[in-house]
Amino acid sequence: MKSCIKSLFLLLFLTGFTATELFAGGYQLNLFGQRQIGMAHTGTGLALDYATISMNPAGMSYVDGNGLLFGTNATFLNTTFRTGPDLMPGLPADVEESTIRNVRTPFSVYAGFDTGISGLKAGLGVYTPYGNSIEWDENWMYRGLLTRISLTSVYIQPTLSFQLTDQISVGAGLIYAIGSVNLQRNPDLDLSMLGIPGPVPLDVELDGNTSAFGFNAGVYYQHNEAFSVGIAYRSKINMSVDGGDATFTLPSSIPDAVVQQLFPADNTFKATLPLPAVLSIGTGIRASEVLRMAIDFNLTFWSAYESLAFNFADNTAALQDSEEPRDFNDSFSLRIGAEYDATRRLQLRIGTYFDQSPVTEGYITPETPDVHRFGITAGLGFEVIRNLEVNASMLYITSRAREQCMCDASAPGTPTIVPVGEFQTNAFIPGFSIGYNF
Repeated sequence: MKSCIKSLFLLLFLTGFTATELFAGGYQLNLFGQRQIGMAHTGTGLALDYATISMNPAGMSYVDGNGLLFGTNATFLNTTFRTGPDLMPGLPADVEESTIRNVRTPFSVYAGFDTGISGLKAGLGVYTPYGNSIEWDENWMYRGLLTRISLTSVYIQPTLSFQLTDQISVGAGLIYAIGSVNLQRNPDLDLSMLGIPGPVPLDVELDGNTSAFGFNAGVYYQHNEAFSVGIAYRSKINMSVDGGDATFTLPSSIPDAVVQQLFPADNTFKATLPLPAVLSIGTGIRASEVLRMAIDFNLTFWSAYESLAFNFADNTAALQDSEEPRDFNDSFSLRIGAEYDATRRLQLRIGTYFDQSPVTEGYITPETPDVHRFGITAGLGFEVIRNLEVNASMLYITSRAREQCMCDASAPGTPTIVPVGEFQTNAFIPGFSIGYNF
């Protein structure tokens, strides 16, 4: 018991250290399982329950029995923006803006079964690995770049896991991804050449749906009862919208003939957004019968996101195809978590992580005002009755303020497509799941 307490205090010390030194990047969610979230979303090398279908398919072989698991989170995200004469010379005073708080509820559903074939398990995961929802005031300073974006992806993943030996298993799943995107902007137009005094506000809304295929695969090695390790790779998926609705709305005072000349009705667009590949390596340490610890390292290949391009079916003098650079970099996250059996029916969890931003200065945009973030997690699990368990998690994300000055934007030539100012993001994300084993 003393060794368990010492191990737990060591983890708490590490948690405090990393929380002060370290800072999810891009539009990645990482909310796959409540038990895992409570442990800083570790689980690549520690198979805890059937949420391993999404984190490391090979770990499914080491989850006992058949099971069903449903979970959801509520995301409360807030990003603040400030600029002033110190960052934008010539601006008379400081300007402060905040995103409008809206709540998203990413979910996950998992099922795992013994097939009756020795060493072979089958499962199904439905989860939301990527998403983004940001809304700024319709009159904010950079409304011409973005007022609202809603990005949703749902992965449906049938999965098989096969135990090659007592110590090694492999697993893979085919991913069918369903995605949707809605982007809104409110730029001002100069129509003085048509004899219309300006500036004239334009409401832009781009809305589309798509689907694509990918895969998730992994290897899991159980060295002994005290140590395990796993490696998993989830492939990149290009979500290509073809025939999305492009709606442009001008004030009612503008003649219809002018509107149709500049922005034809029933226009459509094409665009592609990559959901990048992720390589994960993790280890699980069973310090005692009541204490489990895990460490995960994730590498996300964000460099796949080079630009955001829109190709319109009907071009006019006022509406041309656009391509804005994004130039994301590959980035990593480091996670450490622990789970402690307080009683036979009650489990307590804690963890912390660092998530590096893939966005460099000069490319920070309103739809991904990304900063280096660090998260602190906690959770608990309780067996209500035999084989029925509920889990709850709490994730707090914070960051240091990140500046993007005019010189940052000028170097890559992006001053007209990025905000000049300072960003800071905080988030509060509770979650809940219920699982049944049979």
